[in-house]
Amino acid sequence: SLKECMKLKGFLEVVSSLAEFKVIPIFCHEDVVLPWIYDHVAIKLDHPDFKAPYFKMFLLLQAHFSCTQLPADLTADQVLALEKVLNLLSACVDVMLSNAWLNALGAMDLSQMCVQSMWETDVLLKQIPCFGTEVINHCKEASIESVYNITEIEDDRWNALLQM
Repeated sequence: SLKECMKLKGFLEVVSSLAEFKVIPIFCHEDVVLPWIYDHVAIKLDHPDFKAPYFKMFLLLQAHFSCTQLPADLTADQVLALEKVLNLLSACVDVMLSNAWLNALGAMDLSQMCVQSMWETDVLLKQIPCFGTEVINHCKEASIESVYNITEIEDDRWNALLQM
């Protein structure tokens, strides 16, 4: 349940445990794939349960933020989960704001992470489609650190940057 002092891990746990996600099936081959995903996610649980739908949801959300390539069936589950999660997070924000809890911003951040497919700590340029590590590094070298910097660049400089 929601608490006044929750942080990102807590929001992920609460959202992943909602009744809407209890119907996500766990398939037999996922006992190999889910531990691999768990080894590559940023936020860990004290007692991971690889056979529980809430844990699968917990991993699918983090895989989404990290842009992790998943098998087709897990990608389908991820898409279904992402279709529901924004409305659920919006409801969480409403509940927290009605209680005047400042950590509603954390739920808003999680919503933004779901929309942008990136962690809140990621480089802002990552939100631009087709911007991979190489383009982002070229932008950093040119002192371009945000989407707004890109809108201010002259066309010839922009084209030169993309040709690097």
